[in-house]
Amino acid sequence: SQLGVTLRRMYCWTTEARQKLRLMATAIAKVQEGSGGGTVLSTISTLVDDGDPFIQSFAKRLLKTASAPFNHILVSWVTDGELVDPYKEFFIRERESRRDMFWSEKYTVASDMIPVHISGDMTRKIFQIGRSLNFLRVACDDAQWVAEGGPRTQLTGDISDTSDLEAFVYRSSSMVNERLMSVLRDKFDLMGHIEAIRRYLLFEQGDFALALMEVLENQMDRSGRSVMAHDLSAVLSSATRSSNAQHENPDRLSAIVLTFQEEGTKNRGWNEVTLTYNLSAPLSYVIPRSTMRQYFEVSHFLLRLRRIEHSLHTIWRHQMTESRAYLRSEELQRRKGTARDGDKQADPLRQAMRQSSIACSEMIQFFHQVQRYIALNVIEGAWGEFIESTKEEIDIDSWNDAHSKYVDVIHEVVCGGSGPGFQRNLSGIFETTLRFISAVKELYNEQALSARRATSGAGAPAKENRESLSERLMRLRTSGNLFGSGQAAADPAAEHASQVRSTILRFKEQVKDIMRVLSHNTTSDLQFLVVTIDFNGTYTASA
Repeated sequence: SQLGVTLRRMYCWTTEARQKLRLMATAIAKVQEGSGGGTVLSTISTLVDDGDPFIQSFAKRLLKTASAPFNHILVSWVTDGELVDPYKEFFIRERESRRDMFWSEKYTVASDMIPVHISGDMTRKIFQIGRSLNFLRVACDDAQWVAEGGPRTQLTGDISDTSDLEAFVYRSSSMVNERLMSVLRDKFDLMGHIEAIRRYLLFEQGDFALALMEVLENQMDRSGRSVMAHDLSAVLSSATRSSNAQHENPDRLSAIVLTFQEEGTKNRGWNEVTLTYNLSAPLSYVIPRSTMRQYFEVSHFLLRLRRIEHSLHTIWRHQMTESRAYLRSEELQRRKGTARDGDKQADPLRQAMRQSSIACSEMIQFFHQVQRYIALNVIEGAWGEFIESTKEEIDIDSWNDAHSKYVDVIHEVVCGGSGPGFQRNLSGIFETTLRFISAVKELYNEQALSARRATSGAGAPAKENRESLSERLMRLRTSGNLFGSGQAAADPAAEHASQVRSTILRFKEQVKDIMRVLSHNTTSDLQFLVVTIDFNGTYTASA
């Protein structure tokens, strides 16, 4: 009592200490809940804005001390791209991922661990800086620049101050993004590979596509089971040498692979052949596997489209040759004043051949318009928008978004992502056209046999009039008498002519169906495609 110490005075003397302890207890409680790191800093940051000057002053001192470990992790992340976080207190986490997902899935943001004094845009930039530095150092073999010319050279102030941290992050973000895009474009030829995919996988280089179809058709005419992987490699090599692709960058050419969709399949026909593009690291880390899968699906459809168009052109050339030969023969017979005995029998055959020639021209025009629309309106249009959107200085994520949009647009139209695409609408027409091509070939084989019988005459030796084994088998198969049913074989010429007419009618019905589907589309380009397909009103007039 002589010293004047009372409970009231002790209460007053310990007020500041109790407030400090209370504030520290709040932070400790957060740590005990297991929400350390950014959550603790967020709790203390809210006290900095308190109206009490004492609480505000103490909270600033406490925040500076408590944020020291956090800032140490942050500096290591934004200057070296290294995540040194043994106690999981930082808002960026490292996780196990596949090697090809190195860029997109190796690091992730824990949103509940982000301190309140770090804004959302700054969080994204911090994440982008460290991830880019790590990618440059590990995947791009550019550790020297990270150590000597990276963001560490921009670190001049104390990043514990929010304004200094924000200025440093924005300066470093621009520097790192520019460096990463420069390395990917210049050292690893990012845009060159994307351009090569467009030209070869999407068949935008016409001479390569034509050469590939010619060589591949000769190869696939063999038995499907005898075609091996090395045969396809030889086909691709021959097509490359026969076109301007031989002048392409060797790294890009080596990435193009002609292979089968499923290894080990027994039935290796046209439908199993596909063109792929093998990106090497680090480009394979940047471009997602799903995007490359979309490329392959589009390429497989375009390969089938090109194959059918090329087969139709081959049939058309054969028809023109036969037609001219027939006209020359008729003119010769007219000048000699003689008529062939087989003319009456050849009338139905000639009529079917004429119908097939007209139908072949219609099919060529249809597939040419579809191929032109996909190449010019879809692929070239999407490519122009992609190039325009990547002209400015952007980060790799923005570039990837623009690239994914470019591929999505093409895949949506060609394969149909959420709705019907050309692949679904044209699958039936593809099958009908292939049957038409097969029927026309048999029709012209029958015509050749008829011409041979007509020229040999009744008194010709049996040796000259003898059919080959393949011709006999074809006759038996088409007559339905292969297993000796005992029934008389039908007239082969009439049967082939009937097959040709039925496939022509089926093709026209299918074209009308797809035109009805496309005409209901609101896209002006697709409506214009309907006009170009039916430019003379052939299909609408017969509807």
